[in-house]
Amino acid sequence: MYPLQIIYLFLPAGIANMLPPLAAILLPKFKQPLDFHATFRGKRIFGDHKTIRGILIGTIFGGLTFFLQVYLFNQYPLVKDFSLIDYAHTSPLFGFSLAFGSLIGDAVKSFFKRQFSLPPGTSWFPWDQIDWVIGSLCFAVPFMKVDFTLFASFIVTGLLLHLFIKLIGFLIRINETVI
Repeated sequence: MYPLQIIYLFLPAGIANMLPPLAAILLPKFKQPLDFHATFRGKRIFGDHKTIRGILIGTIFGGLTFFLQVYLFNQYPLVKDFSLIDYAHTSPLFGFSLAFGSLIGDAVKSFFKRQFSLPPGTSWFPWDQIDWVIGSLCFAVPFMKVDFTLFASFIVTGLLLHLFIKLIGFLIRINETVI
């Protein structure tokens, strides 16, 4: 199992995790918070940044990413040899589950950030970097065996990939910090 194979396998989760901020720009009026402004112990459950819009857009486009993977798997022998799963015989629900799981992982992390009184946007290393990884792994379980090797490999790969992307963003002045 190589890092690029893991990234490819969990691409629907990664796409889903990246889309909510873009959805906020493209669909600014559809911004109903996922928690409907509800509180737990006097604090917002998820906050304003976790929206139904983000969950829907991320899940849909993450699921569509899976259909692209199926197409590539069926059309190109190299992709078939490279892939960790048999896309031709895997339910499309797998792709949607990975996408949805990554967003739920992010929402659960936000719940704990609110409970620990961490302001939205504050870095919470390493949870901000691996929340989507853990969520997507949990939702992958009904479709594939998630053993310790896959779990550890994806956590490390997800963490390093996130830090690499943040570093690039910092260097080109999109992100204010590396973490």
